[in-house]
Amino acid sequence: MPIKERIIKELQSGPKKYKALKTKFKATKKFFAAMEELYQQGVIDEVNGLIILLKGKKEEKKQRPKDVFEGTVVKLTENYGFVRVEEFDKDVFVAGKFMMGTVVGDRVELRKIPSKRHQYEGEITEILEEKTNLVATVEKEHGNLYAVLRDCPVLYLPIENRRRDLKRGDVIVVDIYGRGRSHRALTAKIIENLGQVDCSTKAIELLLMEKQITADFEDKVLTEVNQVVNRIDMATEYKFREDLTGECIFTIDSASTKDIDDAISISRTADGYALSVHIADVSHFVKPASFVNQAAYTRGTSIYFGDSVIPMLPKALSNGACSLNEGEERLAFTCAMQLDKDGTVKSYRFFKSVIKSRLKGVYSEINDIIFEDIVKPKIKAKYSLEAPAGEQPKVSAQIREKYSEVYDSIMVAMELYSKLNKKRVQRGAMDIESDEAYIVFDEHKHVADIKKRERGESEKMIEEFMLLANGCSANLARKMDLPFVYRVHEEPEAEKMFTFKENLRRFGLKLEKKQGDSLQMAFSRLLDNTRGTKLQRFVHSGVLRAQSKAKYLEIPQGHFGLSLEDYAHFTSPIRRYPDLAIHRILTDVVNGVPKDKIKKKYEKFAKSAAKQSSDTELNAMQIERDATDIYIAEYMSDHTGEEFTGTVSSVMSFGVYVELDNTAEGLVHVSLTDMVNPILQEGFCLYCPVTGKKYTIGDTVKVKVIGTDILKGNIDFEFVE
Repeated sequence: MPIKERIIKELQSGPKKYKALKTKFKATKKFFAAMEELYQQGVIDEVNGLIILLKGKKEEKKQRPKDVFEGTVVKLTENYGFVRVEEFDKDVFVAGKFMMGTVVGDRVELRKIPSKRHQYEGEITEILEEKTNLVATVEKEHGNLYAVLRDCPVLYLPIENRRRDLKRGDVIVVDIYGRGRSHRALTAKIIENLGQVDCSTKAIELLLMEKQITADFEDKVLTEVNQVVNRIDMATEYKFREDLTGECIFTIDSASTKDIDDAISISRTADGYALSVHIADVSHFVKPASFVNQAAYTRGTSIYFGDSVIPMLPKALSNGACSLNEGEERLAFTCAMQLDKDGTVKSYRFFKSVIKSRLKGVYSEINDIIFEDIVKPKIKAKYSLEAPAGEQPKVSAQIREKYSEVYDSIMVAMELYSKLNKKRVQRGAMDIESDEAYIVFDEHKHVADIKKRERGESEKMIEEFMLLANGCSANLARKMDLPFVYRVHEEPEAEKMFTFKENLRRFGLKLEKKQGDSLQMAFSRLLDNTRGTKLQRFVHSGVLRAQSKAKYLEIPQGHFGLSLEDYAHFTSPIRRYPDLAIHRILTDVVNGVPKDKIKKKYEKFAKSAAKQSSDTELNAMQIERDATDIYIAEYMSDHTGEEFTGTVSSVMSFGVYVELDNTAEGLVHVSLTDMVNPILQEGFCLYCPVTGKKYTIGDTVKVKVIGTDILKGNIDFEFVE
């Protein structure tokens, strides 16, 4: 068998290190010539330190015209669609006549065309890979049953293989035929009929199936992880790491957290504070040329929804060997910082360590201690209040005892946090209220309650400490001019800013920039001035929409929202691949590897890791949002017929969206109002010229729940006059 075929056969079993291939094929001239030929033909490539087998041909990409690109269809409406192209910072608009009958998830070749209305506009020239196993629902129109894709509800596709048991509302998995012509030519073939979906559990399963997400790891990954964990020799590790097991180190997380990747230790110094952030040393366990690394790279991030998680790493690592569990020796990557009395970082040092957490702190318990011992005494002193006779302490003796060993550290940490928070405000870092939902489940995994997620003082404190360590990691990489995975947030685009200012004007608001102010300070002042008012949701969500999307890049560009020059993600390597990636780079830094070798080693890796991390983050965020909508719809389905007070959150020509205090948002369709030919006034008010009735963003209204669609995460309201 020719050597080229033997190399291909070897790579069919999985990615291999180049060094391993050289050893196997004895590094002959024929081997090097075959490898170069396979690379030039696009049969193999080097990704993430491994040689992998490719499906496509690299030479075809090189010969492609400059105005032709590859991309993925990410959105489809009745008249147009959008294609995401790696080379562009915005999705490409494609008119319906140029979509070639493609659906969301199809890989396509696209030619860029001139446009007066869009920054990027194009036409699809070829379908490279059709997405299969799409989720659809069965709908009835004119007496016939059709498949309607979840990603494009305006498409009603004829079903080729109608079944007797098929009925309206059934959820089906289908393959689509007829692409390449037009959407009118598409037909659906049923692969599986899943029946009616009337609970969140089944709806979430479908959501994950549609997004091709699985919680399970391949056997080879699990076997490899078990071997790695069993090989750890702590006695040897102590020889090459700093022993911090004697220090007062502790973690603070939610009570249910099992993948604990950060811990802190803090003390006062003569000049200010010594703060150390200790992060799980995941890169020690997950090596570049490993199966678990490839799995982590592919997943890119852990996905959290409800009380579930689809982890980036197997539980033996995420909840076991890497989790900084209380009372257990753990390998860590430490960022030790020296700060002055105002909370400014004067110096920092990264090093490998062994730690032992004294305590798993819980946010809610520490928030109670902070309120009882810091906030409450200040309130009493300010207003000269006396404690009511017989007042019971909010913090029990049992909790006091639990935190006795770390109590002084918590008080010092809060002292430093108050100074860091002051600096955050001074530099104009934005604090946007996101109205995130917190889902409460009963013992049967049914949604029992929905609450608005609140951030207490301890959550904000830990966030500030993590920001410091993240900033130090980026600062080190930028100063050394290293290839890195930076967290980048650019300034808002001019077009978005114009739209946002116009929306503010309609409510008599302005984005005022005072002399010497940064744009961030102007945003922050507007956010603070509307916080707690009926316009809070409108303004805060508007500020969020006006921002550019945060992403990962291999070059430093700063973080606009945090108003920081240096920023990266260093503190969560258990659940985010970019953090793991920069741990790998920083490990070589602390080990004294020369800068030129680091640059050569990680240049391609940093770029690919940044792109992959950005893509997987977007996918995870969409899944988490969709899952939350499903849970909320299930909860509200138990309250059909009940009345609630809410706030008009947005208006469209087809109806009014109302948000309740528990974050549930539903639609009052215009057909359920007494409006006749209503007029949408500049996107903030729906007005009826006949009755004079109008609904404006921010209005308080009363609604009744009249229906829900758990699969789609939709809620229907009607107004209660």
